Amino acid sequence: MSPSAPRASWRNWSGTARCTPRRVLRPVGEDAIVDAVTTAARLGLGIRAAGTGHSFNQLSVTDGLLVDLTRHTGVESVDRTAPSVTVRSGTRLGELAAVLRRAGLALPDLGTLAEQTVGGAVATGNHGTGLSFGPLSSLVTALRLVTADGTVHRLDAAKDPELFHCARTSVGALGLVSSLTLRCVPAFNLEVRQSAAPLEAVLRDFSGWAASAEHVSLSWLPWRRDVGIRTAERTAAPPTPRARLRRYSTTAQELCCGVTGLAGRGSATAVPALSRALSLPVPGPATYVDVSDRVFTFPQPVRFIALEHALPLERTPDALRELGGALRRAGQYSPYSVLVRVGAADEDSPLSPAYGRATGYVNLTVPRSAGQVELLRVVEHVMRAHGGRPHWGKAHTATAEVLAPRYPRWADFQRVRARVDPEGRFAGDYAVRLLGPVGARERAGAA
Repeated sequence: MSPSAPRASWRNWSGTARCTPRRVLRPVGEDAIVDAVTTAARLGLGIRAAGTGHSFNQLSVTDGLLVDLTRHTGVESVDRTAPSVTVRSGTRLGELAAVLRRAGLALPDLGTLAEQTVGGAVATGNHGTGLSFGPLSSLVTALRLVTADGTVHRLDAAKDPELFHCARTSVGALGLVSSLTLRCVPAFNLEVRQSAAPLEAVLRDFSGWAASAEHVSLSWLPWRRDVGIRTAERTAAPPTPRARLRRYSTTAQELCCGVTGLAGRGSATAVPALSRALSLPVPGPATYVDVSDRVFTFPQPVRFIALEHALPLERTPDALRELGGALRRAGQYSPYSVLVRVGAADEDSPLSPAYGRATGYVNLTVPRSAGQVELLRVVEHVMRAHGGRPHWGKAHTATAEVLAPRYPRWADFQRVRARVDPEGRFAGDYAVRLLGPVGARERAGAA
């Protein structure tokens, strides 16, 4: 790039983060990723990776070298015997699910967004729901990591297990992941049931509710006393006619929330009335069957901002009770429901938000207006008071000082980070805010 050439800008999907890097590279293939890393070293630039930009914070922002991995895509191999799939890190989850479906396989659980890249979703701790299912990173059985000196590490639980487990949830702080191998299961259909129940009845037996089906979630508009409950169980039944209408009905509801957010910008207290006025009837059957990935995900065209915290499962009911009171006192509501999901403990990845504990995930989405963004601070305060760990890819204000005590193996990750990136090549400003400078824990210990 010549000194007079205009520098390319980058922004995330929601428009909440943007930067003008010194250089933007879009590698295709592992050799090109290695070249990108060595180029950064030669020019003395920091490196951050970007996918489809679905992190709501500054995670990918850099004034150095931005490595855009969205062209580094494709399934490299499918092992039907294992079963497993090896996929390039820039591949979107929806594309991976489609390839697996054609091969008679599936991932056992997924989050709601199919547009994210596999590498980005794994690195930030994304998850679906169900007490038998850990985050997406727990499905990773091997990966290839390009570290700051250009070395390609072929990692699994037997080859440098400490680096492997840290790299599964790394927020991009250890290097660039080229490919990942994920554990699969035979393709399956899910029977979905929708119902409603009083919120307090669910909270009184929250652990029972969480274990009531393979996959469970609840949606709660905090000015109401009842919640919507969604359960999904495996079934041998074929997909229900018009089942796809239910998937797109969720998209339609998101569109209504977006319109409500625009209409309510002048008065956030009007959101409950506007939500009732603008709600749509749900098309299709209340109970239906569809293929797993179409049940887990749905298109999300409306741009928004989301916050999520991973709480100890047993503390989630009290957190929700307190959250309801805090929102009433604030006199503000989001048109989007509070979404509550659950998950198994992650026993291996030190920076997994689910590390060491069965987890309740509490998510709040808001429109991109200033008043609604302020609402996130109310939610964050409550979640933090109940032991919450923020989702690495969503909105939050936590720093390393707040985060370190919440992760029992924080120092283990810092030791591995100092080993593979001693000069802090992958430590952008935001990563330093989250994790501290490279080697800080080791220097403090030596002092």
